Amino acid sequence: MAQLKYALDLNLKAYPNELTPDVDNDYTVKVHTQSTPLTQEDIAASVADRLGEEPARVKSIIEIFMEEVSLAVASGYCVSADAFYARPVASGVVTDDELSQAVDREQVKVYASFRQGPAVEAALQKAKLHYFLQPAATGPYIAGMTSAFTDATTRVPLPMAGGEMAVLTGNGLKLVGDDPSVGITLTSVSDPDTSFFIPPVKVSPNTPKKLQFSLPAGVTEGEWTVQVTTCFAGGSYQTKEPRSFTLPHPIVVGEVTDSGDGDDDDSGQGTFG
Repeated sequence: MAQLKYALDLNLKAYPNELTPDVDNDYTVKVHTQSTPLTQEDIAASVADRLGEEPARVKSIIEIFMEEVSLAVASGYCVSADAFYARPVASGVVTDDELSQAVDREQVKVYASFRQGPAVEAALQKAKLHYFLQPAATGPYIAGMTSAFTDATTRVPLPMAGGEMAVLTGNGLKLVGDDPSVGITLTSVSDPDTSFFIPPVKVSPNTPKKLQFSLPAGVTEGEWTVQVTTCFAGGSYQTKEPRSFTLPHPIVVGEVTDSGDGDDDDSGQGTFG
């Protein structure tokens, strides 16, 4: 791959704001990400072209850098780099008699917390921003799904786990209607035959903006697709047929890893049924 060309242009998709039905001239904004995500190999190849180095050598250096960061964080160091700041985080509750025992990794989770560094912040400040209009979404719209619990220090949501509370946010999510398909469906990416259905009676709060529920105990660590089906049409109105929205990118239960797709802010662009 030749050196990547960065235009420092960010296209912002403007959607009619469905959270303010009494106002017809306001919009919510999301970044329109590039259709093809960049991998570590892509970045390495571009850097090699930029420096006139062998791609294999640059790739090896980047891999070693990433390994060093990972080992440092796993050794209790906070890492401050130009592009990011990483720190190790632990969560979990133990009793006093458990403190003398080996740490149970199912009970205590350790993971890394990341935030943007000065180089990314500076690049985003330089980016030229452009609006373009998107049509209003019909039916339910999922903005994202996270654990209901957050780290006390970083305020970052903890990793999701089976049997624990999770939260779906978005628009038009309220689960109403007599159709048996109304509810939340979670399907395993690695085993599509495994799915779990959460009916409206097990969701509280159940509002247009927020659905909170307990992940079934059988939901294992890994990637899961999320679908919401409802007859909600705003206020006290309902549609005759249920409508569904599927989050385009799987949610991760357990340890969160960087998929490299860079498309988290585009989670609203799902499929409607």
